[in-house]
Amino acid sequence: MHIASGFLSPPVWGTMAAVSGAALAGSLAVAGQRLDERKVPLMGVMGAFVFAAQMVNFPVLPGTSGHLGGGFMLGILLGAPLGIIVMASILVVQSLVFQDGGIEALGANIFCMGVIPCLLGAAIRRLWVRRNVRVLADVVTVVGGVVGVLAGATVVILLLSWSGSLPGSVSLVQALGVMNLVHLFIGIVEGLVSVAVIRFVVTMRREAVFGPLAAAAPQEATP
Repeated sequence: MHIASGFLSPPVWGTMAAVSGAALAGSLAVAGQRLDERKVPLMGVMGAFVFAAQMVNFPVLPGTSGHLGGGFMLGILLGAPLGIIVMASILVVQSLVFQDGGIEALGANIFCMGVIPCLLGAAIRRLWVRRNVRVLADVVTVVGGVVGVLAGATVVILLLSWSGSLPGSVSLVQALGVMNLVHLFIGIVEGLVSVAVIRFVVTMRREAVFGPLAAAAPQEATP
């Protein structure tokens, strides 16, 4: 889903740089006030995991492939502010070092792959705090992973359309249809991988993930 150089017009990438810059500044301000020291190692480990996972592509449809986004999962494990910070760091390194995503498109890529999925993940974070709704948390996470990927893919097409970068023979509806079909399968993988990773991390480091909320969470019912 990384947007490469030359696909966005200056007004579009400038607008997205301002939007993502504001989101990142707000996240840094919140993190500076609320950061739990126990989350710092978790941020590093999860950031490294997502960075590595994005390097692994899997086949989707003939001639297409996809990779894990990770922003949705980070939103659940770290909350939106820390998730956005970690995703922005990953995307900056990918753009500057690996040329994966254009530098001028960095704001758009952070918004589509970081801000949107991290906010969605944070919205269902409290489900994972509760020990007695694990099945519901699993289902909502899979659905949320799909929604997060499709939302980001949709915004990418809208930005390309706004920039006038869609081929003349392809309508906006056609572009959205193809993009979302491919990313539907990617979203399903995103949701399933997110459930597996979140279950493992929460089992191993529950206090680091949820902090004070973990102690106050309802316990599983015993027969």
